[in-house]
Amino acid sequence: MSWSGLLRCTAMEKNGRTVISDCYYEGALKLTRPIYLHPSQPAIYLIHVGGGYVDGDRYKTEIMLQEKAQLIATTQSATKIYKTIKMPVQQYTSIYLDHQSVFEFFPDPVIAYEKAQFYQEMAVDMKESSTFIYGDIITPGWSESGELFRYDRIRSKLKIYYEGDLMLFDYLYLEPSKGMTGILQMEGYTHFGSLFVISPFMTKNFLQQFERMAARFPASAHLGWSIPMIPGLVIRVLAHETHVIETIFQMIHQFIREECFQEEPIFLRKY
Repeated sequence: MSWSGLLRCTAMEKNGRTVISDCYYEGALKLTRPIYLHPSQPAIYLIHVGGGYVDGDRYKTEIMLQEKAQLIATTQSATKIYKTIKMPVQQYTSIYLDHQSVFEFFPDPVIAYEKAQFYQEMAVDMKESSTFIYGDIITPGWSESGELFRYDRIRSKLKIYYEGDLMLFDYLYLEPSKGMTGILQMEGYTHFGSLFVISPFMTKNFLQQFERMAARFPASAHLGWSIPMIPGLVIRVLAHETHVIETIFQMIHQFIREECFQEEPIFLRKY
């Protein structure tokens, strides 16, 4: 099967430090050399060399963490989806997390241009002792006229397999032509963020501390959270600006690193 971009990456723990043991990429997808923002935990930046996704593009990313490996990943810039005339842009991501591994993934926001169609699907296969943290932000897009929500549609699926069983399935479907501002939709807001934390550290005591910490979130955002069937936390944020959601995600991420891993916060943004 032909891909516009293909990327594979494997991380392993070696002598108390995580290293990238295998890496392959082709087409429009590239990967930076790992940066050790933390002495034992590398950060990688996923790069799209074309600057944006166009009609019919198809991308595949596979990331594997072996036992006890810890990896942070983000993207070099926003995911820009340009006008699609015939075929939607498709992006598939597969993640495998072995025992006691930790994967923290915070890509830059999705910006869908006028008449764009975008489909993305992420499948995570993880162990009970592993940790998966993922933040996703979708903006109102871009159009020449300056009007918001001029893209055709965005579909986003997240499937989390926990010890081999599908335990969390999240499906987001945004189609502006059918309305975006009503109840149970954007409700007057323009930016949408989702943060998923699946980890054995998500105990009752942690969740109680999180509720107290949530009182410090920016008042300009509308936020809610829920507890899935597996140890974890799912957070939704509605806001009017990207940086508001990023600020909330950063606060939560910092809180998790300090409380669960006794680690200092990591700042991933490039600007």
